[in-house]
Amino acid sequence: MKEKKPLSLMIIIFTLSLFCSYHIYYHFADVTNGDLVKTYYKKNEEETKSQSIVKKMNLNNEEQYLGILSIPKINLETGFYNINSKNNNVNNSVTLLRESIMPDKDGSIIYLAAHSGSGYLAYFKDLDKLSENDIISITYNKNNYHYIVNSIYEMPKNGEIIVNHNINEKCLVLTTCSKNKNMQLIIFAKMLNKI
Repeated sequence: MKEKKPLSLMIIIFTLSLFCSYHIYYHFADVTNGDLVKTYYKKNEEETKSQSIVKKMNLNNEEQYLGILSIPKINLETGFYNINSKNNNVNNSVTLLRESIMPDKDGSIIYLAAHSGSGYLAYFKDLDKLSENDIISITYNKNNYHYIVNSIYEMPKNGEIIVNHNINEKCLVLTTCSKNKNMQLIIFAKMLNKI
């Protein structure tokens, strides 16, 4: 009986250590994401002011975001990386899919995917709370692009996303796993304007 007490105490200490380590790690990861968003905005502001052709080097060698996704209704503001970046995958961030055409190009359609569910990487956990006419913004290449949610639907989760849109419209597609197993949630939005 006496051996069970120290063993129970060791299990409790180990569990608390894991719990604290998990939260400390994700706290610093969240701070890093916030810092990268601020760096993105600051870098664009500095480049606009200086009008310099020479690009400033990032002294700490951290890769910079290509753009920022902002969805005020679900309190989401996070960056996404270039398609060829090693960080451009759902296990690190919101992911820009290869089929994407950026908003400053004709026929633009941006595809962004992220995890839902729970945990730090579940950037799209609240995507199902969006409704038609909600606003989503993308900041890219020193410009803000605003989209309005046009439709919300589910499709089988088979690696394909099918959207029907006019090639002359600029669009944004957000996708994540649906709460309905084997389905994916699709949020389809059309560009409102460019500021």
